[in-house]
Amino acid sequence: VAVTSAFRALIPYAAPIAAVVVVVLALANLRGVRESGRAFAVPTYLFIGLTYLMFAVAGVRAAAGSLPPAESATMPVTQTTAVGGILTAVLLLRAFASGCTALTGVEAISNGVPAFRAPQARNAAATLVAMGMIAITMFGGITVLALALSPRAEPTGNPSVLSQLAASSFGAGSALFSLSQAATAGILILAANTAFNGFPLLASLLARDSYLPRQLGQRGDRLVFSNGVLLLAGVAAALILGFNANLEALLHLY
Repeated sequence: VAVTSAFRALIPYAAPIAAVVVVVLALANLRGVRESGRAFAVPTYLFIGLTYLMFAVAGVRAAAGSLPPAESATMPVTQTTAVGGILTAVLLLRAFASGCTALTGVEAISNGVPAFRAPQARNAAATLVAMGMIAITMFGGITVLALALSPRAEPTGNPSVLSQLAASSFGAGSALFSLSQAATAGILILAANTAFNGFPLLASLLARDSYLPRQLGQRGDRLVFSNGVLLLAGVAAALILGFNANLEALLHLY
C-alpha cells in the first residue's frame, strides 16, 4: 500500500508485488541471512524522523494557512449498513483488531533482554519506555493531523491515510513524500522478516515434540529450518494472492 500510494499505476499489481517480496525474503532466509541491527535501524529511524518532520511541517503550514486538506476529504461518506445490537460489538472487535497492530514489536524487547548491554533489565526497561513514548506521540500526532485534514480511508486501501497526510504536508510530488513512502515500505518489509526469524525455529521445537510434522525440524544446507521457511512463505503468499493484498481483509487475520 505504501508503494502503490506513491505510484498509483502499480495498484493493479499490488498482490504480485507483495508476493514477490515474500519470495525474496524467503530466499534471503534460506541463504542464512541474519539480522543486522544497524542496517535494520536505518529505515526505522528514517520513518520516525520523517513522521515527526511531517508534524512540524504541517504545523507551520497550518499556522500560515497553506495546509491543504487531504485529497479524499470531500469524498462523501454514505451509510451502507444499519449498525446496532450485535453489529456494534463486531465493530468494536474490528477496531480492537486494527488497533492491536500498533502493539506489535513490544514482545521483541522482552524476548531479547539477554542481548542488551549490562545492566540488561534496566536498559531493556528504558528501551520499552522510549518505544512506548514514540508510539504514543506518533499515533497521537497522526490522529490530530487526520482530524484536521479529514482523509477518507478507501475500501481498497489506496491511497493510504498516512500517504494522504504526507502528501498534504510535504506535497504530493515532493522528494520528502516519496522518501516517507519508501521508509514506510521499508519498515513493513523488515517487520515481515521477523516472522521468518521466529516461525521456523518455533515450528522446529514443536516438531521435536511431535506436535508438528518432523520435517519442520530438519535443517537445510545453510543450517536453517528450510521447510519452516518454505511453509511460511507459501501460506503468506497464498493469503496475499487470495485476498488480493486487501489490507482491510487481511488485517483481522493478522
